[in-house]
Amino acid sequence: MNRILITILLFSIAVAGVSQKPRLLLFEHFKNGTVLMKNRAKTSAQFNYDTANRQMLFKQGGETMIMTNIELVDTIYIGSRTFFPAGRSLFLEAVSLKNGTIYINWILKKQLKGKKGAYGQISQANVETINTSYWTNTKYKNESADIYSLSNENEYWLKHHGKFVKCKNEKSLLKLFPGKESLIKKFIKENKINFHDTKQVIYLLNYCLEITKDKV
Repeated sequence: MNRILITILLFSIAVAGVSQKPRLLLFEHFKNGTVLMKNRAKTSAQFNYDTANRQMLFKQGGETMIMTNIELVDTIYIGSRTFFPAGRSLFLEAVSLKNGTIYINWILKKQLKGKKGAYGQISQANVETINTSYWTNTKYKNESADIYSLSNENEYWLKHHGKFVKCKNEKSLLKLFPGKESLIKKFIKENKINFHDTKQVIYLLNYCLEITKDKV
């Protein structure tokens, strides 16, 4: 196991030495996880996913590292959640549903609402890093007096005839299910689906998979 961890380190670089966007972490804290390599070897570490730079991070000796050469990786299990490499440094989260499996390409963006003043009023200020929790995207770690909102621009990938297809809004979703547009539009309207809410999109996609013969 230690030998595999050393292998991962050899194909990784320290975050401090990389020029990149401010990090937006998927989890509030680094979580215990397991890497399954394509040669079936396993090792454990603490992981987090940087949604701004689309990089898998892990802790080693108190230092935050970026995982590279992810073509050597089969799967990363972080807590109860599962992530698969999808080219370069990108990882997709696999979510198993009753009617199939979807894959989330997490794309989170922060938006400044203002800074909390002495009496609770909000004034303009610069955005600092924030963290989100699970699929709700409503829990933030407030590291200063800044007030934030978080914009969810996720892509949702499906396997269709052995190939990945993706959507991120109603228009692109409807193209994936020709002949079912009216049913899907009705479902969206009746359930007031918000495409910036991950849980609602997952609920919608499960319905879409239910009404189509092409299960994924």
